[in-house]
Amino acid sequence: MRSWWRPALILLVFSLTMIPGPAQAQLSGGVRAVTLEEAIRLALEHDPAAVAAEAAVASAEADLWEARGSWLPTLTVNSTYGNSSNQRFDQSTGQLVSESYTAAASASYEIFGGGRRFFQHRSVGARVRAAEAGYRAQHYQTVLNTTTAFYDAVAAGELVRVAEQRLQRARQQLDFANTRLEVGTATRSDVLRAEIEVGNAEIAVLEAETTLRSSQLRLGRLLGIEGGAAPKAASLPERAPALPPSAELYRRGERSSPDLQAARATLEERSATRWALYGAYLPSIRLTGGYDWFSYQFPPRERSWSLRVTASLPLFNGFQREATAARALAAERTARARARDAELALQAQIEEAAAAIEAAERRVEIARRAVELAREDLRVQEERYQIGVATIVELQTSQITLADAEAAHVRARQNLGVAVARLEAVIGGRIGEDG
Repeated sequence: MRSWWRPALILLVFSLTMIPGPAQAQLSGGVRAVTLEEAIRLALEHDPAAVAAEAAVASAEADLWEARGSWLPTLTVNSTYGNSSNQRFDQSTGQLVSESYTAAASASYEIFGGGRRFFQHRSVGARVRAAEAGYRAQHYQTVLNTTTAFYDAVAAGELVRVAEQRLQRARQQLDFANTRLEVGTATRSDVLRAEIEVGNAEIAVLEAETTLRSSQLRLGRLLGIEGGAAPKAASLPERAPALPPSAELYRRGERSSPDLQAARATLEERSATRWALYGAYLPSIRLTGGYDWFSYQFPPRERSWSLRVTASLPLFNGFQREATAARALAAERTARARARDAELALQAQIEEAAAAIEAAERRVEIARRAVELAREDLRVQEERYQIGVATIVELQTSQITLADAEAAHVRARQNLGVAVARLEAVIGGRIGEDG
């Protein structure tokens, strides 16, 4: 019997191995494909600066809990047991004992502290808002960095295709030059120049592929992906979203700009801290009470209670209060100047970012038109070269011009996407969303 099933089985196994499975969802070389939204999410999870800003918010919230706790009384419960081989005199009972039991509960509450708790609570609340604004600022900075790296990778991929198209045109030109040389309508110089252009195009492809790999590694580092990351089903923008008027952008930025909100919250914190220091010149009043159980036998039978009101007024501490108040006043003045500078900087940044978007969008239109003209010029030069009117130098010049125009179009769209992301980072929100 002929073993006809063996070739059929080998063919079936080979066919199954060619079916892409889940493990082949990633690109070659271990590069993971991600969308822009997924890239931003991963960057916020792995960016050390974003993690540190989030930790600062948690630390400030812990300080806020501590400040709230200062309004509540402190409660303490303790108990002791003592035993020895020799009798000793117990001051609590006035007897000679070998073992003793004690238990006590005490409470203390500051009735008046010169307003320190109020201003401390206000200062810590402002610190929480400053930390939240700082996290928001870092959030949009991370988004901007990720978007920039993402568009870098997208542009690098398109530049690889531009270089490959240049190489394809150069090889077609070399084949046509060889054909014309065989029929005697071209010279050996035409073939040599065509070969040189093929070599230059191959070098351009290698450089573009190297740039693409570098951009994938940089993007992967931002996202915490080993082996790099590549954009998934992404393209560079052709035009920017409709921009609101400058006055509306400034109003949105004044409400939600992370840098401005952080500067204002820091000023509020410094002001509250300075006012809290003035409470050191006022007396503090504390109420303390306790209840004790003690005896030389268990359970303790002797009981006692205590109630104490303590007033304290610091008169002189070596000018420490004055020095601390002077430093707090200087810090408040600095924070006030920075808040004012943040307001002026916001207006300038919004105008600059909006102008950059308009200019980038105009450059995209010019670059798109340049590509159309370069393609038409190359078509004309190819027809002229076929009939022997144009030289090989003119044809190659048109080919290089088209490759440069395509590359310029890619970079113009890349710059447009980054400009939009930069404006969104300044105002602290998406341009197309209502403020």
